This record gives sequence, structure tokens and C-alpha cells, in this order.
Amino acid sequence: METNHKTVVGIDVAKDTLSISIFDGGKHEYLLLDYNEKTIKKELIQRFKNFQGFVVFVMEATGIYHTRLAYWLHSSGLSVAIINPLIRYAQMRMSRVKTDKFDCTIIAEYGYKEELVLFKPKSQETLQLGLLLKTIEDFLAQKSILVSQRHALKHQAHCPKDILAFYDKSIECISKEIVALKKKMKLLLQEEFKSQYELLYSIKGIGIMSSAMIISLFDSFEHFENAKQASSFIGITPVPYESGTSVKRKGSISKQGNTLARKLLYRTSLSGVQSNALFKPPYERLLEKGKSKKQALIAVAHKLLRIAFGVLKNNRPFCVDYCGDKKIAKVY
Repeated sequence: METNHKTVVGIDVAKDTLSISIFDGGKHEYLLLDYNEKTIKKELIQRFKNFQGFVVFVMEATGIYHTRLAYWLHSSGLSVAIINPLIRYAQMRMSRVKTDKFDCTIIAEYGYKEELVLFKPKSQETLQLGLLLKTIEDFLAQKSILVSQRHALKHQAHCPKDILAFYDKSIECISKEIVALKKKMKLLLQEEFKSQYELLYSIKGIGIMSSAMIISLFDSFEHFENAKQASSFIGITPVPYESGTSVKRKGSISKQGNTLARKLLYRTSLSGVQSNALFKPPYERLLEKGKSKKQALIAVAHKLLRIAFGVLKNNRPFCVDYCGDKKIAKVY
């Protein structure tokens, strides 16, 4: 749903504060508020509740802090739009300023000039799936740190065995928690997202973690018209860097959007080139053309996402030899 509002409230969200710019197309009104439900209700919801349809609240998806605010505002009947970070938009303004006040004015002006898609809350089950996924990734990161620290400590001179035992105990504990969390996530996928999970699992290389990411982050691509939009959403689309005839640098992916999604897709592409015959030949061709392993794997990740999009959008299990109508075949 595209928006066309007369007033835009641009919000730069921090852990404890909100920098707010209320923009009507002419002037900005700046507010700095404490980030708590009582203040939001008093200063924002009460003020704008009678202007529904004329005001939209716009914020960047830069972490997790914006999520509570989006749900509070939406549940009060107010229009909300969550956009990808506006680094490039600020650069186009030729600005070198980086303050919270400046950021919220940029967000407000962008929301006023550009077409926005209104925020639609995810189901409680989808949110729970996303939280389980993040918790598992956090625990895996902690385990990796502990394993590295233990390895370094082991090579210290005269390192007591009982100290290593403390590390072993912590690593074992985290490992058990990871197994329990994965079981819980798999059960949730099978009970609440059975059809989507089975469709995604038909793609060799896509497992529980990547399935959970696609279902929870992309909401099964319900709000995406094509695979390119999904790729841009998580920042794995190439961004060329050219100017005139003299400046032609190698392009790279934009890296805007969800970092965890990029990491999981990249990890899935590593598995894909080993277990799926569909991905290995193009991966090897890219290497032969002089591309780095990282670039080739990102291309495979991009292909994986397009296939997942096609499978869920067309409600068909993945089939290597599928030759349906041209529109569907193009997805593969």
C-alpha cells in the first residue's frame, strides 16, 4: 500500500531516546523524547490519534530498537513505514553531518517525497520464529568465542587443567542449549509453517536455519512483488560505482538491510555448492572467469533466494527438471 500523507513524522530510534522531526513539507518541528511506552502515548499517540490517514510515522530498520515503537503506533491505529537505512540518500544531499537531529530530518523528508509501503505487523508465531533464530545465532557466536579463547589458553605456559575445565563446561552447556533451541524451532516450523517449511526444504542446501530466516524475515515473501525486491531488501544486490569515463571501480553488494539474513544465505551457499548440482557448475564458471570465492558464493546466495522466492510464490516444491510456463521457469 503506497502512502500519500500531508505530514511525516521521521524518527531516529536509539536505545533510550527518540529524535523526532515532524515535517509538513515546509518546516521541521524537532522533539527529543524518552523511549518508553508512557511517553509515546502522551507525546505521539494522543497528539496524532485524530489525524489518522493524514500522518505517517517513518523509521529506519537499523536494528531491533525500532520494533516496539512500530507495534505501539500501529496498534493505536496510526500509519507506520519502516525503511532501509538512508545512507545513500544522505550522501546525495551532499551532507557531512551525522547527528540524531539531522538523521530524523532526513528520514522525514524522504518519507514526504518518496512512496512508502505501510508496515504490517507479523503474526506472533512469525515473531517467535525470528527470536528463536536470533537466539540460536547469538549462542553460536558465544560458543565460537569460548572455543577460540580455550584454544589460545591451552597454549599458554603452565595452564592449569581445571581452568580449561571451566571453558569445557561452558561450551558443553551452550551446545546443549543450542540443540534444545533448534528442536523448539523445528517444532514451530512443522506446526505453524508446515507448508512453507516443506516447500523450502525441497531445495537442497536450505535447512532449518535458512528456512526460519526466509519465513520470519521475509514473511514468506508475502509483501514482495519479485525476487529483486527481496535481494535489495537484505543488501545482496550489486551496486556499480561509475562516474563519467574515468571512474569505474569494481561494484560490490550494498550490504543494506538485515546482516543475519546475508550471513545465513552466504552460509547456505557454502552448503549449496557442495550438496546441490544446480549450484556447483555456475559457481565453478564464476571462479574460472576470475571471480573470487566470496563473489561466486554471493552469486549462489542470490540464486538461492530467487529459487526460494519462486517456490513459495508459486506454491510448488523445487524441481530441477521443471519446465512450466515461461514466467515460472524464469525464476529458476
